Amino acid sequence: MYQPKYPLKFSELNGPYDSIRDLKDTVKQNVMTLLNVSPGEWPGNPDLGVGVRRFLFSNYPSPELAALHKKIKDQFARYLPFLSVKSEFIDEDQYGNKLIDSNEIKLVVKYNITPIAEQDLIILNVGETAQIGI
Repeated sequence: MYQPKYPLKFSELNGPYDSIRDLKDTVKQNVMTLLNVSPGEWPGNPDLGVGVRRFLFSNYPSPELAALHKKIKDQFARYLPFLSVKSEFIDEDQYGNKLIDSNEIKLVVKYNITPIAEQDLIILNVGETAQIGI
C-alpha cells in the first residue's frame, strides 16, 4: 500500500519520495496507471493496460471508441478484480454545448471499491492540445 505518489517528490518524512498511505488513493493511482499504460509498455506484462492515449485522434462516435468500454471492463476484471467499473463518454458541457465542437471529449470512469464500500471516479479530458489528465 505504500507506493510512491506521483509526480515524485522528495519527502523529509518518508525518504526518497512521498508515499500514498490511504487505500482509496492507492486504488485511484492504480486505476490511473491501468488506464494510461498502453499494452506492451509494462515490463514483464505485455497485456496490462487500456492505453487511452491510443484513442486520442479517433473520431467520435466510432467503433474504436465504443470498444474502449469493453477494454476497460476486461482490464479491470483481470488486474483490479475487487473493483466494479462503469465508463461513459461525456460529449456535452453543463450548458448543453457540444464538446466535440471544440475538439474535446471526456471519458468518465466510475468504480466501486467493493472491500471497503467506497466509490470514486476519474475524468479524463481529451482535447485538441493532445493532453490527457484528471
